[in-house]
Amino acid sequence: MKLHHTSRWWHGVLCVLLASTSCTRSDLVATIHSRDAGTSDAGEDAPREDAGPSDSGTLPDDWSTYCAGQGPPIVVGDAVSGTQVCGGRLAEQTFRQVLCTCEGLALSARMETDAFRGSAGPYLPGGQGGDVGVNGALSANDSVSVGGTLRVGGAGGIQLARTLSVGGGLHGGGPMTGSPASASVTGDALVRGDVALASLTVGGRLTVPPEYSLGPVQAVEVLREPVGPVTPCVCDATTQVDIAALIAHHSVDNDNAAIGLDAAALEGISGERTLELPCGRFFLTRIAGTGRATLNVRARTALFLQGGVDLGEGLTVDVQPPGELDLFIGGDVTVAGPLVLGSTAMPSRVRVYVTRSSVLALSAGSTLGGNLYAPGAWLSMSGDADVFGSVFVRHLEASGPLRLHYDADVLEAGSGCPSP
Repeated sequence: MKLHHTSRWWHGVLCVLLASTSCTRSDLVATIHSRDAGTSDAGEDAPREDAGPSDSGTLPDDWSTYCAGQGPPIVVGDAVSGTQVCGGRLAEQTFRQVLCTCEGLALSARMETDAFRGSAGPYLPGGQGGDVGVNGALSANDSVSVGGTLRVGGAGGIQLARTLSVGGGLHGGGPMTGSPASASVTGDALVRGDVALASLTVGGRLTVPPEYSLGPVQAVEVLREPVGPVTPCVCDATTQVDIAALIAHHSVDNDNAAIGLDAAALEGISGERTLELPCGRFFLTRIAGTGRATLNVRARTALFLQGGVDLGEGLTVDVQPPGELDLFIGGDVTVAGPLVLGSTAMPSRVRVYVTRSSVLALSAGSTLGGNLYAPGAWLSMSGDADVFGSVFVRHLEASGPLRLHYDADVLEAGSGCPSP
């Protein structure tokens, strides 16, 4: 999967407020470029006449603090309760591992994870970090290299065909099996089952309950003590992010009127359509049509989609600093062409939350440069895949080698949020 750079230009005004600057109401405009199928290029960059600011629109009271990087980009509840959630804090609580699966993980090709910080410079391979959590069993027919901690909760444990390398600690809820497979763990290892490998090397302590057998192992210390179960990913319905409630709330509480944004602006796309959003919290009914859509974000933006995404040619979500995007999708995501999401340079700035239980297929040419939360979805990735950011899904299927690169900056996404 290669990064797809959009050539469409962006000239909307950024609403990033600093102590010495401010945005006025006239600065805030949703710009829409549209080229329908069968038309010439002449009108491609002309904004729609109905895309200007609305005289009846009013800016929210907390607009300046929100655009400056503080305050809640998403609000849950009503005016009486005043319940608020800061999007940055939600992100750092949700995306703590480069990969989380609510079910088991079966790998037919090699998988590697590592970590970097987009704010510190370009990605370099092999950075320490990139934790992996699997609620079910882990089965691997090729080598697996985890740059951080590996936690596998399923009673089926870890089944290996080749090698496993873990840069942090390991906690397995079942046995570790595979011959002639071998494994190495840099930190401590806890295994709630038999260890039946050609070899296991542990840089710290190895803990295995006394009722289970041990094969050839090497560790600083071997403890024969009970090992408790582990549930790496929070997947039960009562504790999941309530995406549907967030979308429902912002279907009526949003900033569309302030910038003259029609909620149906990205429906019925037959050619190419680009929507450029300034700072704010916006609502769209859905993104749909036979054509291609591009969403450009260069400011602090939250977007709520009521009906999901259904496109025939492709979708590009282009987010560049100082922009950041919290995207909440209330329906299925079906994109026949390439899906280009976010930036591989700074994936921590893009957070996508999907509520539906469906299949999300990334075709060849797709790019995932952000953090995806879809605990009910089956994610299918074709070919040789590089993911920059993190993935939290029900099930992941990769037909080729899979490399996941965690942007640890997401763990500090809530630094600009007010105190709870």
